[in-house]
Amino acid sequence: MKRQDNSSSHNIQPDMITTKKVTFTLPAEIVAGASEGLLLGEFNNWSKDNGFSLRKYKDGSMKTTVELQAGKSYEYRYLLDGGRWVNDANASAYNPVFGLGVENCVVEVAEEARLIEAKAETPKKTVKAAKKVEAPAPAPAKAAPKKSAAKKK
Repeated sequence: MKRQDNSSSHNIQPDMITTKKVTFTLPAEIVAGASEGLLLGEFNNWSKDNGFSLRKYKDGSMKTTVELQAGKSYEYRYLLDGGRWVNDANASAYNPVFGLGVENCVVEVAEEARLIEAKAETPKKTVKAAKKVEAPAPAPAKAAPKKSAAKKK
């Protein structure tokens, strides 16, 4: 996804927005028999119409994968059938919702670009080639002395 900055009239350069796929998993013990669910949060304006459907698995858990902008954090919650809101036990953090007595889950999406830059800045170790030292050649084997036939007088 590209975004264009119109702040200057010349040399307009698009900014790259990196995204990352994030899988949200709701364990079976929290699903507790619900057959459907939605992931709602800041990333979709908490809109039920634009919620991400959760897929139910044989083990009773529910999952969905969403592409989110890297380097940001988002608040979210799950809405299960019957109008039951539940939280993610594995959230990065929780933020209280003023006046409602509940907390929203927080997911922090790592910024891949920073990790790549950090790796690029790490000095590489130089491995010097070892000089090849040859072992001295073994001395040629001495031939056994030849027995000469002595003449008998």
